[in-house]
Amino acid sequence: MMSRIRSTLYALLTYDFCPWANRWVYWMKRPIASLSLAAVVALACAIFVKPLAFVACAAVLFVLALGYCWPWINVRGLSATLQFRQLRVTEWTPVEAVIQITNRWPWPVWGISLEGRFDQDHGVGLARVAGRSTTEFAWEITPSCRGEYPQSSLWLTTGFPFGVHMARRPVNVEQTVLVWPRIIPLETLLDAAKTRPSDDFCSDHRVGDSGDMTGTRPFRNGDSLRRVHWAQTARQGRMIVCERQAPSQAAIRVVFDSDPKLHGGTGSDSTLEWAIRIAASVCEAYHRENAHVECCFGHESIPLSHGKQGWKRFLDALSLWQPCQDAHAEDCGHEHDAAHCRRIHHHNCGVFQLTITTDLGLAHRTEHRHVHGDQRLVVLSTTAFAEPCALCHQPHPMPTRRAIFLDRPQAIAEDFRRKWRLACHVG
Repeated sequence: MMSRIRSTLYALLTYDFCPWANRWVYWMKRPIASLSLAAVVALACAIFVKPLAFVACAAVLFVLALGYCWPWINVRGLSATLQFRQLRVTEWTPVEAVIQITNRWPWPVWGISLEGRFDQDHGVGLARVAGRSTTEFAWEITPSCRGEYPQSSLWLTTGFPFGVHMARRPVNVEQTVLVWPRIIPLETLLDAAKTRPSDDFCSDHRVGDSGDMTGTRPFRNGDSLRRVHWAQTARQGRMIVCERQAPSQAAIRVVFDSDPKLHGGTGSDSTLEWAIRIAASVCEAYHRENAHVECCFGHESIPLSHGKQGWKRFLDALSLWQPCQDAHAEDCGHEHDAAHCRRIHHHNCGVFQLTITTDLGLAHRTEHRHVHGDQRLVVLSTTAFAEPCALCHQPHPMPTRRAIFLDRPQAIAEDFRRKWRLACHVG
């Protein structure tokens, strides 16, 4: 009972009854407002009560002048450069940032802060800078989302000594850092993807299931059930699987929905960012096996080149890519997602495609249902991210076949690895 009364009283005391008046009263929270009011009161007292109040008025005006001019003078003698120790890191990997501040004035400068966006951090407080010296400050940031850091312009600010006025000066960023999407390690590959060769040649030296049958062998843990030779299994009383030729090079196309309207959540925990991480993880698994990998996102289609340089260029492109903020392609002139990839690659329609989308993407897109060749879906549930559908406000049916459905936002990586491994073994 008492806790309910306290919560009700707190809600009444903190409720904004006149939000329309905020623009008129919020300026009073600034120090310059209270000091100006004190100067006016002291001047009125000096005129109407006692001339001695002129001393108080002069003191307040001196504080105002000093608090406004001194930060501006101090910041004019400062210059700063920022760089990162590393050029590329992965999400949630600490990286060291170093800033060098040069003070050309003979006196020290206090109360310096670095304003700008470093992921969740929107500012960094710094200690004093001695006169006629260059001081170096280093600290670690842990980026939680892909992109190029810093994510905004940086400013060196100071309001010393009274905080009446904040003067600022731009910081020269000499070296940025690219943050790659987090990779979810995948030990197995989809058996269905291996049946989609990039050309018409099969190898007798590689075992798969796309060419001629080369023999049979006992079932081993992890084999796909689609390889079981049921006649031999019934005859011998144990599981027997077929061995066929494998394509000389496997091929896969990875597509993910990039329209923000089809995703839920915000920031690094949004379904869009997890779709990018899953796409990068699948591409990494197949690229590691020297497969022909192609990734389609937004209005771009990137074939992955072999080797470390090709993989690095692909991750750089993923890190720098930003989604189009407009609702649909007709509003912004961009071609989106699977439809664009389907038009570009209609000549290579037999390639196995992995489409990463959401329940909103399944309900409001038709491109995923008209892909030539085999396709498997990875579906992220936006309802699990507490985001109702803003397009139709109706529940969406979930896929039941040939789809990996992810609805655990607190453990998406573990959930995807487990269901991916199951899909690879079942086939």
